[in-house]
Amino acid sequence: MIEVLIIVVIIAILIALGFGLMGLLKGGSQGSDKMFKSLVTRVALSVALFIFVIFSGYMGWIQPNAVVFDAPTIQAPIQK
Repeated sequence: MIEVLIIVVIIAILIALGFGLMGLLKGGSQGSDKMFKSLVTRVALSVALFIFVIFSGYMGWIQPNAVVFDAPTIQAPIQK
């Protein structure tokens, strides 16, 4: 359920990016206002998503992937 919410917020960020592109293409005062609103929306959603992911990890709702740093070791030759 948490993963679905994260994906929905990412899609909302991409939609806001698209609205910003439309404002860029429109140009002028209206386009500038549209781009500014899109930027504010993207920044707010991104910060909220970042805080939510950190909080979810803290609460144990999501688990990070296991990273294994176990590299193979080379054994020295046996001295006779």
